[in-house]
Amino acid sequence: MSRELAVGVAAGAERLELVVLGGSPRLCRASFPSTPIGWAAVRGFLAGYRRPVRLAVAGAAALGFALAVGNTPERRVLIMSPGPAKSALQLAVQAKNHR
Repeated sequence: MSRELAVGVAAGAERLELVVLGGSPRLCRASFPSTPIGWAAVRGFLAGYRRPVRLAVAGAAALGFALAVGNTPERRVLIMSPGPAKSALQLAVQAKNHR
């Protein structure tokens, strides 16, 4: 079993809705403001897991959020096409399945 977390982020203009798969608990939902302070809070939230992370991000604030969070060897950020109403859960599943 992979120790990597799969995270979906629906990055709206006002809120970031997150779903984390593969952690403890197995499914975690969280919400943060879609501001630089909220983006920093997401980095801290994910750092608390101390595991590699794969994020799939879509929405109005996806590009700004992805640039703020950044790619590192332990954190892969995938910017997804918004498509038809992608939820944070759908994005987390895409992050999990993306290779």
